[in-house]
Amino acid sequence: MPKLHMPLPILFGLFLFCATLRPAAAAEGSSLHFFGGGSGDVDRVKIPLGSIDDGQLRASLPVNVADAFTIEFWMQATPGANNAAACADNGWYYGNIIIDRDVDGAGDYGDYGVALCDQRIAFGVAVGETEGMVFGATPVTDGAWHHIAVTRAAGGNLAIFVDGRLDGQAPGPAGQIDYRTNRPTDQPNSDPYLVLGAEKHDYEGSAYYHGRLDDLHIANQVRYTSDFVRPSGPHQPDGATVALYRFDEGSGVIVNDSSGAPGGPSHGMLMLGGPANGPLWSDEHPFRADETAALEQDLSSEGAPEDAVPNELETSVVITPTPFPPLEASTPVPPEPLPLSPTAEVVVNPTSTPVNLPAALSSAPPPDAASGQPILVALVITLLGLGTIVGGILIWHRRKR
Repeated sequence: MPKLHMPLPILFGLFLFCATLRPAAAAEGSSLHFFGGGSGDVDRVKIPLGSIDDGQLRASLPVNVADAFTIEFWMQATPGANNAAACADNGWYYGNIIIDRDVDGAGDYGDYGVALCDQRIAFGVAVGETEGMVFGATPVTDGAWHHIAVTRAAGGNLAIFVDGRLDGQAPGPAGQIDYRTNRPTDQPNSDPYLVLGAEKHDYEGSAYYHGRLDDLHIANQVRYTSDFVRPSGPHQPDGATVALYRFDEGSGVIVNDSSGAPGGPSHGMLMLGGPANGPLWSDEHPFRADETAALEQDLSSEGAPEDAVPNELETSVVITPTPFPPLEASTPVPPEPLPLSPTAEVVVNPTSTPVNLPAALSSAPPPDAASGQPILVALVITLLGLGTIVGGILIWHRRKR
């Protein structure tokens, strides 16, 4: 029986081609999985609202929105993991908190937050001592991915949209709500931050978010005033975008802002801890082929249990909560507003002075740029591998002749 001799170029080409398969899979995306880890400044993301010195905000980043805004994101949670009761008689801060830009004490200038109350979205805004609340009607803790959008108009009106449909609206207080620069606080390690997945001050009795979060987009205008088509892909930045978090890093403790907003970026950090050492990077996200198909179906209200699809990348990094060092202010460059539909007024934060974050945060590449690199490398390696294989076959054929 004749022996089959495979020339070295063909073997090397096959190796290069196979090496491209894993980078392509790794570039598919990820999300963040929070576990409701409780107090201790852990199991959350902390985004500095600007330059922080001695616990006080000295200058603002674009993420420190002041007037009209839209916050939209994707979430996946189950009912058994988020047990906060209805908050109608209290406030959003009694729910399982997803987004917290609260302040300790009266809302000077103001504050806001998004939470789950009785399995539904709750959204609240306060200006000084005046508070406005709106509560959704649709349960969103069914194990499926849901697109959530909350809007606040400059006049104060509040609205919630679930999967593109208006789910609740209510009046709210008018006036600017950004975190005031040079504001003294008794909570220096939590007050001047936007926090994801937790009650930022860890007040006793607080409830924390248990579930996944993906593709958080913040804009300084009201994007939606009526029902709209639920997005079928990641949010795209434009002239009104002030922050955009893809959560596609997949590893490490830096969360990149890829908005490209003038005066940014507004990067954040994972604060790891709790029983699950969360939040963890998860390869579950709403833009996978199977997830996209599932979004087009009416899913069971029971959903899948949280531990049925772990898919998290474990890490043992521990972050000690310390204030960020002071930053040097830069000259703001006003964005060019782009027409959006449906739309309301575009309001650029008039009180914010953009700043540059420390090298520990600002040196990390935005996820969009970073995710493109493995694709380019995979393409180059694929072409080299195929070329080597073809060349090896031709050489082999000529030698046999």
